[in-house]
Amino acid sequence: MDPDGIVLIDKPKDITSRKVVDNVMRVLKVKKAGHFGTLDSFATGLLCVGIGQGTKLLPFIKDNPKEYEALVGFDMSTDTDDLTGKPLQYYPEAEVDIAKVKEWIDSNKGWITQIPPDYCAQKQQGVPLYKLKRANEEAVPRPKQVMIEKIEILSFDKDWLKIKVECSRGTYIRSVARDMGSFLGGGGYLRELRRLKSDGFSVYEANTLEALERKVEQKEEVVIPLAKALSFPKARVIPNGALAIREGKPIQISWLIDDVLAEEGELVTVLSEDLKLLCIARVQRRGGIFGQIERGFF
Repeated sequence: MDPDGIVLIDKPKDITSRKVVDNVMRVLKVKKAGHFGTLDSFATGLLCVGIGQGTKLLPFIKDNPKEYEALVGFDMSTDTDDLTGKPLQYYPEAEVDIAKVKEWIDSNKGWITQIPPDYCAQKQQGVPLYKLKRANEEAVPRPKQVMIEKIEILSFDKDWLKIKVECSRGTYIRSVARDMGSFLGGGGYLRELRRLKSDGFSVYEANTLEALERKVEQKEEVVIPLAKALSFPKARVIPNGALAIREGKPIQISWLIDDVLAEEGELVTVLSEDLKLLCIARVQRRGGIFGQIERGFF
């Protein structure tokens, strides 16, 4: 029986996120898997891969902040806003002005309107913009609201800057590099990008593809079980309750084994007595009912 849960991979450079998923499926011999957020081929770091019913977890963990470490170059601009793109203009006299960098950072905290790169997965009439651009067709990214929690300057030299960015899902770090460079009066593009945190997990918990294969051969546990992957309050139910939940019935207060500290409308992880994930429920107390099933895991 295929496992269900999440596998954390430290993605290497020069491989697509889809290829990483294919490798995970091959090593674990599973038929269903998918990643929770693409990393560009040149980027490295944390890639969360849902296995089996773990693919259903994304809507419930996607609001966790993301964290990246980025090396921004200011000596040119490219059509992809990273080092893989075609150079558009060179700035040989580029020089980092830390005072201006801090000014840009201070004015780009919180919710901001960000224009994605021309080469991105945003769709225009159902077609990803990057495909339209590669076909030399017109592609115009739509502005979007993103949250930038924090940008920390780690190091810098004449024409580059290393930063750590804490942000919401959907934030384009390539756009951060482009816009920062434009504010400084030159180019701005990513030379390196590494994802440190995503979906409530850290890259320091992740395995390389080589380590994953070795651990599987040695029969070590590499899949985070469904119940452990969620940070909601947890509640166990009696066996009759577990059977009824599998039939899709509302969760009765009388089924609960544990007292649950959860406000009305909050999400709760509901488990069987042997700690298997039954469902994610939304608390809606009334007439003996504790809550309604938001997503079942049967």
